[in-house]
Amino acid sequence: MTTSLDNTLRLPLTHGLSVRLWLGGLKLLSTVLLGAGLMGIVPWVSQGQDTYPWPLAPAVTVAGIPVFLVGLLWAGVLLGAWHHWQVKRLERQGWELLRAGRPDAAIRAFTGAAYEGRKSLRARSYHGLTLAWLRQGDYERALSFGEATTRAWGQGTRALREARAPGVMAAILALYGVPDEAQHWVERIRRPMFDKTDYALLAQAVLLCRAGRYVEAVKRIQSATRENVPELDVGAVAVLHAFARGRLGGQLVPLKLGCVLPEKPVRASQYEYLAREWPELAAFLQARDAAAVHCPA
Repeated sequence: MTTSLDNTLRLPLTHGLSVRLWLGGLKLLSTVLLGAGLMGIVPWVSQGQDTYPWPLAPAVTVAGIPVFLVGLLWAGVLLGAWHHWQVKRLERQGWELLRAGRPDAAIRAFTGAAYEGRKSLRARSYHGLTLAWLRQGDYERALSFGEATTRAWGQGTRALREARAPGVMAAILALYGVPDEAQHWVERIRRPMFDKTDYALLAQAVLLCRAGRYVEAVKRIQSATRENVPELDVGAVAVLHAFARGRLGGQLVPLKLGCVLPEKPVRASQYEYLAREWPELAAFLQARDAAAVHCPA
């Protein structure tokens, strides 16, 4: 399966348009003020006050430079810094919304951050968009942003590019039912030194379950301690653990302490994205929903 960024990076206008316009306006205003300040200061310094052709330049100066020009320059600098802070705040909001189970709102936040952020922030926002679109059940768009993440550069993005993003790509492809490509992405995972995070766990659990190797799936899930499972994968891994244990067919696999414990979801809708191309898991989730309706807690 090949994916393309062409359709993904031209996002629908409904996703964060007002935020993007606002942030874009701030950035443009900052650039204009900086440019105006510099275009005034450079000739003033090079030509001197007596020969500088600026009839409106005020007499009050700072270090020999008109206050008006210094003000323009500083206004541009401060607006630029505020723009960067707003973009970082958007990215933080995106992660908070994603953890709160609101991927639609997270998409709007990450979209603004991805379009307006600097390189490293853009890379993290692409990763956030990958996870948010996955939770919306849009595998194609999630794959596209996952590829964008693996190609993004910026300070401190190596682990994201070489470990986290490939792990998510592998999981999406496994859920999509493309095991060979999923395994290819698993093999591309390169964990940083001293990083014990099991980025491949979710993908490998899906691959084993979809192959009907439920005993191996349970053992693979239990091989990782909970603290080494990516935070946003814990819920999905717990559901897969419960699903695999429910299909052991009488085979006993002792429950290992310290791993992600099997958890049957209270609401199937939370994990429907896992079952878009997986009828057996969809039936499992629907059965849990039916049980919850007939036997409320």
